[in-house]
Amino acid sequence: MTIPSSKFLYQPGEYLHFQVMGNGSTNVIFLHGFAASLHTWDDLTPFFPLDEFTLHLVDLKGHGHSSRPFGGDYSALQNARLIAGYIRTHKLKDITLIGHSYGGLVGLLSALDCPEIARLILIGTPGFPQKIPKFMRILRLPLIGPLLMSSIPADKIARRGLESVFHQQELITEQLIERYATVYRHKGSARALASTVRQILPPNAAKINASYGTLSIPVLILWGEHDRIVKPWQGKQLNRELKNSRMVIIPDCGHNPHEERPEETFAIILGFLSNC
Repeated sequence: MTIPSSKFLYQPGEYLHFQVMGNGSTNVIFLHGFAASLHTWDDLTPFFPLDEFTLHLVDLKGHGHSSRPFGGDYSALQNARLIAGYIRTHKLKDITLIGHSYGGLVGLLSALDCPEIARLILIGTPGFPQKIPKFMRILRLPLIGPLLMSSIPADKIARRGLESVFHQQELITEQLIERYATVYRHKGSARALASTVRQILPPNAAKINASYGTLSIPVLILWGEHDRIVKPWQGKQLNRELKNSRMVIIPDCGHNPHEERPEETFAIILGFLSNC
């Protein structure tokens, strides 16, 4: 079963676009990374048996077809509130949440305050402050950043972005480039992405980091061996802080294992879920 695209209204002017696939008893929520959309999972979701799983694919605020209000709160904490609202509105229970990069941070923050999340899978997730990539540093410059992004062809931005996250460059296809170029073509994307970058570091980061030890649910930490965007030390530190976690490093892979090595990524995820 595939439910057509729909919107979850959190409050006036603030909503999340989502799609639901399958009718299985295991609910899985997927959260994409920065400057991506729910289509980042297109290579991974076909491996999930839809009679066993119900897949909830969500566009985070400021991404895909979700809302892009002027002057809005685009922080990871606000996105986590929206995800918690989505979960409770749809009365979901016993959830596995899979988050990539920025979406993994949103998922981690959601799990800290949402007991309905029973299992967590973090892929290349920045759980601690780090230096952000050059593209994001430029994008957050007032006025200049969004204007510069708007002036560059979307497919060129997408290609350069994929070259930075893929280890095996030969796997970057025109179809994959178009998947991300679409994100940049959405009206208001440059402004919304710039706002997200400016708010990406929580003001109370130290307090949030200290709370990781309170999370007792099973956590799988997945990392590409050659991740140049979020370095493996982040995963190792998360593995130390999260008491019920284990880390798996995928060889010959960059920042996006679900696109660069989807079959192997699914096998690791399935093994984790089978043992929870």
